[in-house]
Amino acid sequence: FGLLPTILSSGYNIDPSTNNIVLCRLRLYFAYVFSSWQSSYIILAAIDRTFITSPNANTRRFSTRRLITISMVGISVFWLLFMSHGLIFSQIIQFAPGYFVCYCQPGLYSTLIAYQSISILGVIPPLVMTIFGFLTVKNIRRVQRPAQHSRAVDTGVIAVGQLHALHSKDQQLIRMLLVDIISFTLCKFPSEIMTIYSQITQYNAKSVEQQIIEQSVLQLTFLWYFVDNGISCYTNIVVSKTFRAELKRIFSNAYAFYFH
Repeated sequence: FGLLPTILSSGYNIDPSTNNIVLCRLRLYFAYVFSSWQSSYIILAAIDRTFITSPNANTRRFSTRRLITISMVGISVFWLLFMSHGLIFSQIIQFAPGYFVCYCQPGLYSTLIAYQSISILGVIPPLVMTIFGFLTVKNIRRVQRPAQHSRAVDTGVIAVGQLHALHSKDQQLIRMLLVDIISFTLCKFPSEIMTIYSQITQYNAKSVEQQIIEQSVLQLTFLWYFVDNGISCYTNIVVSKTFRAELKRIFSNAYAFYFH
């Protein structure tokens, strides 16, 4: 409903959703839902990392598996219900002879969808992610100060090793969070710019060629929109030594299980 249909549509002109209204509505509905889930889960992860790195013990208590599970279920159900309008107001639109696009209903609804996309995906998530990212960095720096003092005073080998391990994992956690935020913003930004442009020029007279060009650019930005969905694993491999070690352990265990 996201990257694969866009690749098939843009690269191979294969798009069943332009011939079937049910597929069209399901595609847009789940595209809305999955996009909202992604941004919400990244925000939830940023909040959890802020809690877990807090020097305040009472704040750290909010970082529990039970609370995260409840939050994820609540967020999932909320977006499933909130985006249900995509099952009703999506339709197949003809932009030119023989050129059909599965898109939201023109008029007031498309305007509302544009502002929804700009606010929910283009403005609010990066802003919230940035705020909690800075709070997490601030917490880490506050934790590091007493840790550095302890290393200067305590010469015990065990204490030094524990402090160093904690410091290393926290730094990797921060890098993974910042990379997620940066990749999310860079991948979503072009699509939101195109959405703003479409809203500004929606009442301008456009030739058939211009409409086709704009739709092609929109498809390209929509393709780029989903790139960060598939690169998180690779960016984590690059920035996190612990992630690489855990991934290697998983593959080693799988190899030993299936081939020995």
